[in-house]
Amino acid sequence: MPRIIIKRNHKNSIDVVRYIIYKYNFDGEPITNLKLQKILYYVYVWQLVKNHKICFNEKFQAWPIGPVLYSVYKELRKFGSSPVPSTITKIKNEKDVDNLKKVLGNELVDIIDWIYEKYGQLTAFQLVMITHNESPWLNARRGLNPTETSTDIISDEDIIQYYSKIDE
Repeated sequence: MPRIIIKRNHKNSIDVVRYIIYKYNFDGEPITNLKLQKILYYVYVWQLVKNHKICFNEKFQAWPIGPVLYSVYKELRKFGSSPVPSTITKIKNEKDVDNLKKVLGNELVDIIDWIYEKYGQLTAFQLVMITHNESPWLNARRGLNPTETSTDIISDEDIIQYYSKIDE
């Protein structure tokens, strides 16, 4: 496999999270932390694969429930399995949305919007099952029992290798 050069054009993960939560709430379907983790993972995956850029520095951990970005989990775990309230986005009007989109950049906003269309209507459980059948998560969980906790990282190399072969 040829060496892949990845551009480091990362944003703050919380800005990506804010935009995702905004999209779900705007459409009247609040999102839980569990589902958010999977949507966030696919945003990271496809930004990496399509644009060769890293969304944010932190890497996803291979938890029994699928990929998890620990800092986001830690911030939102207080909501449990309830939807994350829209107030967390601090978006009050269209100007706030435009400013957030500017911070994220068109390329990343396009990826988020595409992921929302592609995976957005799936349930958290469906998304968990999908990630459980994909080799980047499976590779990171190799040797672990299904319910065993782990902070093992899902590697960017595994992500690129696996998802580059998938027909969008």
